[in-house]
Amino acid sequence: MKAARPRLSSEVLKRGYSDEEIAHIYELARFSIEIGEFRRGELIASGLVEVAPEFAPAWLCVAFVHLHNRAYDQAIQAAQHALKVDSGSEAALLYLVSGYLGAEDYNSAGTHLGELGELFESGGLDDPHALRFYRALLARYQNR
Repeated sequence: MKAARPRLSSEVLKRGYSDEEIAHIYELARFSIEIGEFRRGELIASGLVEVAPEFAPAWLCVAFVHLHNRAYDQAIQAAQHALKVDSGSEAALLYLVSGYLGAEDYNSAGTHLGELGELFESGGLDDPHALRFYRALLARYQNR
């Protein structure tokens, strides 16, 4: 008799939602945040990371809301989760730096700012919005 393959924890937690449904739930969370309904967006995104912990954009929503609420330690944790899932996420690095600056952990912020600076200088990142956010964080870091 053939043994059943072990299920990944993400498959168990996904609880039957399709990838398309996960994407739609994420869009609802993001839309809620965009129109200023931060509490609603946070609730939806938090539920989404419970159901699909491998979905990095949901972690970014959670991090964004925590940054907005000045809950910097929680924002840092959410950004770190996003980076665990998607190690190349410049948004997660930017949110992480923002959280560290808010928490006044300037050593960690400086380390990740350097990492982002290298990515921008090497041409690895070319998003103008991310570059503007990076420059704002760098100015904030330099003017602390």
